[in-house]
Amino acid sequence: MRLLVAVVLLGLNLRTVVASLPPLLDTVRADLGLSGTVAGVLTALPVLCFGAFAPVVPRLVRRVAIERVLAACALLTGAALALRGAGGVAPLFAGTLVAGAGVAVAQGALPVLIRSGRAERMGRLTGAFSLALPLGATLGAALAVPLADALGSWEASLAAWSVLAVAAGLLWLVPGGGLTRVAGPVTAPLRSDRLAWAVALYFSIQSMAFYVGLSWLPSILADEHGYSDATAGLLQALSAMMQLPTAFLVPVLAARRRDQRPLLAAIVAVSAIAVLGLIVAGGAAPLWMVLLGLGQGGALGLALILPVLRGGSPAAVASLTAMTLSIGYLGAAFGPWLGGVLHDATEGWGATLALLLAVTVLQAVPGVPASRDRVEEQVI
Repeated sequence: MRLLVAVVLLGLNLRTVVASLPPLLDTVRADLGLSGTVAGVLTALPVLCFGAFAPVVPRLVRRVAIERVLAACALLTGAALALRGAGGVAPLFAGTLVAGAGVAVAQGALPVLIRSGRAERMGRLTGAFSLALPLGATLGAALAVPLADALGSWEASLAAWSVLAVAAGLLWLVPGGGLTRVAGPVTAPLRSDRLAWAVALYFSIQSMAFYVGLSWLPSILADEHGYSDATAGLLQALSAMMQLPTAFLVPVLAARRRDQRPLLAAIVAVSAIAVLGLIVAGGAAPLWMVLLGLGQGGALGLALILPVLRGGSPAAVASLTAMTLSIGYLGAAFGPWLGGVLHDATEGWGATLALLLAVTVLQAVPGVPASRDRVEEQVI
């Protein structure tokens, strides 16, 4: 039970760093004079960090107990979130950068910890982790504007999330049994392996779809459909909340079957219908945001369990997870930036929504081979 609580608390912390900013983005842009392109870079920065720092995880978890790694990452993230709320462009970007680095290592190390334990708990713990991610996004999106109103500024709203990060770090520091270390040889790299690439590209494309929506849907709902900033943030929170059941259930179901392609087909279909609905029938935005949440929650759950299922050992899972997160997030980071560029170029949101639809459908291309019943044994 303690491990389950620690996993959930860590997962909550890993998404507030990105989800708490978009509902405040218009205010931040006006206050600091940021263009849409620069704001897109700011929202993409944590995602770039997720990819850039993931490769350090396999070697780090062979030298340091995973529980200690997770505690250090959470505490570092807490300090960075406090810095982000110090005010001004430099602290905002610096705090976002450092928080992104802490989150990157933590979310790469946690699947290795899950795979190192008993096989029967993999689905449950991965489900709890993937459930906590959208729950953190829900809290970040729903509370960003109310916190800014209550605390008096967007800076204080962003800094408030450091409390959750520090709490997660302290929980992982509390002894709860033996520490987990990973032993594994260094053998052939995964870069030439088709299965590893399929898993990584699926993760990348589903992440790109998620972050494009997370970064720009509140602005789209406000500018295109007349919702207030607070209501648009609540609709984003509604979408994130609807991710919870599928984010938990999909890993549990995926761990019980050898072939995950039927789950993939359902996930892509629901997500694509939701985005198409936003394009052609925006007046029913609440319905489409619900469907989008269900689809994206399932996509996240599948993306998180695939490295655990396809890796044949904890060392292989560490390597496959590192490659998946590195390639996945570096690719996904272009999504929010490109969405901002398209908005600036067209002075509207139609092209950004078309981008979201395209990447949603493209999930199926690498997802089909990644979901077949195969196992990867290589490590790096």
